[in-house]
Formats: sequence, C-alpha cells, structure tokens
Amino acid sequence: MTLYQVVGGTYRDDVYRLDSAFEFDVSLNARAHESSPGGPGLCLAVALRRLGADVLLDTVVGDGPDTRAALEVLAAEGVRVRARHSPGPLDHSVTLIDAGLDSVVATHRSQPRPVLDRVDPGADVVLVCSPTVLRGLAARLEGRRIVLHPHAQQCRELCALPRQERAALLGAVDLLVVNEHEYDLIAPLPEIGAVPALVVTRGPRGSTLLTADGARVERPASPTATPPVNTNGAGEAFTAALLAARDAGHDWPRALELAADHAGRHVAEAASLGFPRTRIAAPIHLGAHP
Repeated sequence: MTLYQVVGGTYRDDVYRLDSAFEFDVSLNARAHESSPGGPGLCLAVALRRLGADVLLDTVVGDGPDTRAALEVLAAEGVRVRARHSPGPLDHSVTLIDAGLDSVVATHRSQPRPVLDRVDPGADVVLVCSPTVLRGLAARLEGRRIVLHPHAQQCRELCALPRQERAALLGAVDLLVVNEHEYDLIAPLPEIGAVPALVVTRGPRGSTLLTADGARVERPASPTATPPVNTNGAGEAFTAALLAARDAGHDWPRALELAADHAGRHVAEAASLGFPRTRIAAPIHLGAHP
C-alpha cells in the first residue's frame, strides 16, 4: 500500500448554493448551505484514503470546536495526522456556487501556513497542496517522489521564487496538477518543461496531460447519468483517483479516464454540497493494469 504524506490546509468550510448567477451584490439567502471540516489538505487526504491509500496528513489546526470536528473526521476516515497546533480558530473558507456551477472561494486564514519540516521515513509520495509554503521545499524533499497540487496563490508564489530555487523545485516534481486558470499563471515559466507529467483539468471540457518528452494526451470529461450538481471538491477527487490509478499500474490515458469517471460521479452526487461530505455510492474500480 502506497503511503502518501499530504501537506496542506485544514479548514472549516461553508458552502452556499445560489439560485442566480454571480452579481456585484450577492445575497447569502442561499438555496442550500452546509458547514463542515474541509480544506485542500484534509480533502485530498480523505479522498486518497477512501481509494485505499495509507495517508499521513501534515497540517495546522487551531483550538475550539471546528478543530475538534476536523480531527474527528480524519480519525473516522483512518487518516493519520501530524498537526501543528496554534492558538485561535481554524482557518475558514467560504465557497459560493452559482446556478451555472461557477464558484468563488474566499479563505480567512487565522493559522500559520503549513511548512514541511520533516518527511516521514516510510512515505512513498509527498503530496503538497495549498497553502503550504513553497520556499525551501526542494531541499527538504531531495530524493522523494513529489506531487504538487497548487492553488492560484501558490502558483503566484511559484512564479515569484528565485529562478534557481524554482528550477530546483520543479525539477524535483514528478507530477503537477492544476486547473486551467492556475495553468495560465505558470505556463510562461521556462522550468515547467522539466516536469515529467503536468495535468491540466478543464472541468466539463476534460483534462490534458503534457509530458516533458513532448507528448500530449487529451481526455474528455466522463458523461454522467445525471447533470452535474456539485463541483466543490471535484479537483481533489480527480487528483486522488489519478494517483490511485497510477499506483494500480494503469498508463496515463487509462488513469486520466478513471480519474474523469471518479470526478464525474462526484459532481453528479446531489446528497451534499461538497467533499468530504459527499460520499460516492459506487467508487471507481481501479483493478490492475491488464
């Protein structure tokens, strides 16, 4: 079983579904609202665990009921946690999803950002996501398999790193997963070409794999029996399934197909507004590579 050390944020997530498209003045008299533990680190850790991986989450938590609720969710899912505790409330994220499934996220951070200061000796893969500090990361990860799943702010930080440090970090990354808006931020970087595998997710338009040897693989989104109703957490679901499929021995085209299928089931699940509250009734069957 692959051991993933996930480094990323744990938040309290408030998700609102609106009846109308975004306007300048958005009312929070939403059609639906949920509040629960979330955040990029927690969601990726739970998504990987549900697909059979062994997971250790490196994160930062505060004190109070939101932190206790997050740790209870992680314990119930079987995710091991190495948390840095800091006074004050847990970081808080508010997501608005409009009638067209566009979304906007506002995060209020009360806690210090996660910093990877120790790699678990048994970790097979280190998965770095928002809002982990990128500065100095390459030196601490030497010789490890690294997956980078940054959000927009981390992409901007990556662009702002000194060129030598940025080249060292991207030269150490095995897989980089971004959405199309994040890709637009990092695409001009000359060091991007050194990343062995770069996956760009495009929502309903599928995904694209770009490799360092010049290959390009396009994968359409998987059709769903019901219309998409919930995109919150779909990126984490896709990335976890992509990694699990690769661990099962599937080649890139098949891994992208399985990840698209898994994310498609996620966005069609109406039981909840987002991950980890959403629990897909029939997860993908990874099987073994033929």
